[in-house]
Amino acid sequence: MNPLPMALVLVSTLMHAGWNLLARHQRSETLFFKRMLAVVALAGLVPAILTEALAHAFSPVVWICVLGSGFFCGLYFLFLARAYESADFTTVYPVARALPVLLVAIGDLLRGRHPTAFGWLGMSLVMAGCFLAPLSAFRGFNLRAYMNRTSLWMILTALGTVGYTLLDKTASERLHQGPASAARYGYMFFLMSYLFYAASLAMFHKGDRPSKSMGWKMPAFAGALNFGAYWLVLWAYQLSQHASYIVAFRQFSIVIGVILAFLMYKEQGMPVRLTGTLMITSGLVLIALWGG
Repeated sequence: MNPLPMALVLVSTLMHAGWNLLARHQRSETLFFKRMLAVVALAGLVPAILTEALAHAFSPVVWICVLGSGFFCGLYFLFLARAYESADFTTVYPVARALPVLLVAIGDLLRGRHPTAFGWLGMSLVMAGCFLAPLSAFRGFNLRAYMNRTSLWMILTALGTVGYTLLDKTASERLHQGPASAARYGYMFFLMSYLFYAASLAMFHKGDRPSKSMGWKMPAFAGALNFGAYWLVLWAYQLSQHASYIVAFRQFSIVIGVILAFLMYKEQGMPVRLTGTLMITSGLVLIALWGG
């Protein structure tokens, strides 16, 4: 994995951790996600229509990918909101981010792109470290702690991530190379995500009432971070052969989340969480230097 996609993904991890922390701070994730996606959809609508009319950048295959990707991402936000509403941030965020790593690697295998032995080892360390991150003590590890409704939401969130990741990686290989095409695709991805998410809420969630205390500023800021983060990831997809490596390197956002949790919330469990952080970092180094 060359330095440019590594740098792009590293910056995106800062943005990704940021918008998740903003959503969690509001404690009304379902509505926050809806407003966040709505801002992105409205802000980029006219530029996207003009550039697509002039450039005709998307082939039919890319349109199919972005439609499918938006569907999976809409479900991702629906399940992520449910998970956040039922458990702590430090449980949901690491686990939901960890599960897709090896699942996407399996997707790479099915597409005939085999990670190296060091790639597999690195991704395994990332996943193991992510599962340690929520714990406050080593003796607190218990499989029963993961066997609950929150676990179901986190698994479904991870599956949504796998779905849109594989489709977006496929689309990125059929786009013109460069940040402009990645930005156009990224906007369409968020537009479709908003449409599917809003439709899902209309069908399955009846408690979405306006919140005067939330406003639109924080969702708008989170939307900018979210779009920027995924735009950089889409660009990185164009520069890297293995989607699984990009997904694994994105897990550095968990390290950022752990550090911020200690600084901002004085959370307990420093030994076990620092161990998890070390495992994540070691896995990322393996992927970056010898993953392929």
